[in-house]
Amino acid sequence: MRYWVLFWIAAGLAVHAFVVGRQLESSFFMMMFFWGFVAISALRGSLQIAQSMAVIMVIVLSGVTLAPYVAATQPHSLAYGTFALYPALVSWVSVFFYIRYLRRRDGDFNRSPLLR
Repeated sequence: MRYWVLFWIAAGLAVHAFVVGRQLESSFFMMMFFWGFVAISALRGSLQIAQSMAVIMVIVLSGVTLAPYVAATQPHSLAYGTFALYPALVSWVSVFFYIRYLRRRDGDFNRSPLLR
């Protein structure tokens, strides 16, 4: 098992999403599944699958964080986006680049030209 650091990062963020999701009753509870998916993928050594999940979550969270600005909805949704969704977006982007680094280090970057 070469990806223990990625496993512990994803597992820790899954626990964090569980705790925050229970207190805020928000979509962060669902993120526990996605972080768990990345943790299990790291345990299995499937970096390409974990990186694909990171790409999907960056796209989804980018759309969700921009929605309050475009729709000009209630101020509380803007605060929710600022204090809850931006850190989640930053964590997924950081994990994407960490997985990218691991794949390049291990020479695994030639499998998928889209995720290099």
